[in-house]
Amino acid sequence: MGAFSDEWLKRNGHPHAITYAAIDMSASYQSGVRNNCRNARIIFDRFYVMKLIGDRVDEVRQAENKRGTTEAKKQLKKTMWLWRKNPENLTETQRIHFDRIDHDCLWTSKAYQMRLALKNIYNQVPFESWARRRLRSWCNWVKKTAAKAPHLFAGPILKAAKSIEKHQDGILAFWGSGKMTTAYLEGLNSVFSAVKRKARGFRNPDNLITMLCFIAEKIDILKNQQATH
Repeated sequence: MGAFSDEWLKRNGHPHAITYAAIDMSASYQSGVRNNCRNARIIFDRFYVMKLIGDRVDEVRQAENKRGTTEAKKQLKKTMWLWRKNPENLTETQRIHFDRIDHDCLWTSKAYQMRLALKNIYNQVPFESWARRRLRSWCNWVKKTAAKAPHLFAGPILKAAKSIEKHQDGILAFWGSGKMTTAYLEGLNSVFSAVKRKARGFRNPDNLITMLCFIAEKIDILKNQQATH
């Protein structure tokens, strides 16, 4: 983050003029923003919040598959990818399989419902004040359910709720910023990684930066050459 701030200053910008910074929940990223962009409100990117709860759902599935009832183990057989997708993204075969599961006997299904409920807050709520209430209700629901649940469910899902409560301000900043995300930069990063793989590496950072500028700026070399003749 310090290198970014220095570079920004060289280009007549100022890091303290930045009003929002979308990041993941890494403590080092948070520290970097606070130390270098003191006026920026931190946004915890939606992708990472949903990944947090998605990972906890997977923990519940794994625990229930090992320590759950015989019926639960039977229901969970070959279902790993079903819980990692949203219902609308299931293939026809996966949808049929999912519909045949006895969800009433699975704690994994309850954890999955909680993930979908959190996703609906992002999709349906337009304002930060509404999101605050919905998020508080979601956390209370999770904690009340966990209080009556076995540890295989309560452990992972409570961990998610506590983390979301701890990072609530940054999560709610998503709405305050007009729903800013890091999706564009993640897309660029994917393109840049492909460039590095295709070149099988670069001899120095300057060559890499030059090539990334060509790719990111979509420079038409032939058109520019014709314009000079």
